[in-house]
Amino acid sequence: MCDIFAISAGYNYTPQKYLPVFAEKGKENMNGWGIGFFREDQALVEKSSEKVFTQDHVHESFQRLARVIDSRIIISHVNCPKSGGRHSSQLHPFKLTFLDHDWLFAQVGIVENIHEYQTNGTSRMEVDVYSARIFEYLRDQLVSLNQKNPYISVYIGLRIAIQKLLEDYPGDYTFFLANESFLFAFCNFRQLMVLKESESMGDILLITSLRERLIRTDWHPITPDPQSKGELLVIAGPDVLYAGDV
Repeated sequence: MCDIFAISAGYNYTPQKYLPVFAEKGKENMNGWGIGFFREDQALVEKSSEKVFTQDHVHESFQRLARVIDSRIIISHVNCPKSGGRHSSQLHPFKLTFLDHDWLFAQVGIVENIHEYQTNGTSRMEVDVYSARIFEYLRDQLVSLNQKNPYISVYIGLRIAIQKLLEDYPGDYTFFLANESFLFAFCNFRQLMVLKESESMGDILLITSLRERLIRTDWHPITPDPQSKGELLVIAGPDVLYAGDV
């Protein structure tokens, strides 16, 4: 199973302390990796189809990025053989521009039929993996809801979009969706682990699908209620603004 990891901070943060640890802990997922971040509100993504961890070393480019990235929100994904992505263009995170923001998206889980989805948006991602279709579906729903009601919040819009997604394309979803200010996390089948970590310059928040903790400290599990459609978190800086059932 692939894994995802994100950092949210109230200031531009360089993730050299945590990203390499994520790569090492996720070393069973050997088919590639990706890192997404923001620079002057623009989403940037670096990807590689090479193994993230080999011969007891984290990939050199992955380590370099961990030293030079400077962003309030950072999302990383390590790919497993079963996910189907072989070329770097098929790896997560993906990025799209809509609602006057750049957005990043990374996902783990299995959804059988969403590859058939035909976007009604202005652009289709030229990537033949189902995670791209999930991202397009959420984008199209959010844009449509905003056109109907320009005052709808992104949280309410995303909650409605997820509800419709689960009705149209049932499956196992755990994903991160982020713009330059907010990180949204959703899970309906797999536990997420959250940690608010104190750093010398301030607090940051870490969230990951990894079962093994990145560092030995007090992580808080986010486990979806089997009676609900899933759990949605809204994160800004080091704070979880909202966490509740969809």
